[in-house]
Amino acid sequence: MFSQNIKTSLCLLSMFLLLPACKSASFPEITDDYAETSDNGILKESSALASDNKNVAYEDEIQAEKVTPAKTTPVIVSDSQDLDKEETVLNENNEDMEIAAKDEEAADKLSPMPEPQMPVAQVPSVTYLVETFYFDNGSSYLPSGSNSKIRQIVKEAKKNNAFVRVMGYASSRTRNTDMASHKMANFKVSQARAEAVAAALKRAGMPSNKILVEAMSDNRPAYLEVMPEGERLNRRAEVYISY
Repeated sequence: MFSQNIKTSLCLLSMFLLLPACKSASFPEITDDYAETSDNGILKESSALASDNKNVAYEDEIQAEKVTPAKTTPVIVSDSQDLDKEETVLNENNEDMEIAAKDEEAADKLSPMPEPQMPVAQVPSVTYLVETFYFDNGSSYLPSGSNSKIRQIVKEAKKNNAFVRVMGYASSRTRNTDMASHKMANFKVSQARAEAVAAALKRAGMPSNKILVEAMSDNRPAYLEVMPEGERLNRRAEVYISY
C-alpha cells in the first residue's frame, strides 16, 4: 500500500515538471497553401495557387488550338478482300475458257468431218379413205362397175398431186386349216386384190411411182365373221389418198 502511494506521487510530480517545458516549446506555424495574409491583413494568393492558375491558362491555350486531321483515304479490308476474290474467280474462269477452247480445237482435229445428211422425206399431212372394193370368195377380180370409181380416184389424185395407197385384205375363212397354210393363203389373196386395183389405176392414167401396194392378210378385219356377210365385207381392198 505504501509503495503504491509512492508511485502515484512520482507520476504527479513528473507531470508538473513537464507542463512548463511544453509551454515554453516553439512549434511551426501552420499556414494555408491557397491563401496568405499580407502585412495589411488582406488575403493574397499563395505561390502554389498562382502556379495552378498558370497551368490552367496553359491548358486553355492548348485546347484553343484546333488541330486539323490529316486527309487519308479509308481502306476497307472487306472490300479489298472481295476484289481479290473476284480477280481470282475471273482468272480461273478465263483459264477454264482457254482450256475448253483448246479441247474443242483438238476434238475438231481428231473427229472426222460429219457426213452430209439426206433430206427427210415429207410426211403427208392429209390421208383419207377414198374408196373400198369388195371381192368374191377366193377371188381377186374387180367386180363389174368398178371402172367409174377407178377413174374418179385417178382424177382426184392428180388434182392434188397425191399418192395412192392400196391395201388388200382377206377373210378368215381358211382358219380351220393349219396355221401356215391359213396365213399363206390369206396373204396371197390379199396381195392379189391390192395388185388388181393398182393395175386398174395404172390403166386409168395413174403414174406407177405414185401407187403403193400393201398386203394385210386377215390381220385387220372390219367386221365379225360369225355370219357369211361378215366374211364378205372383209374380202376387200381399201384405197387411200395422201398428200
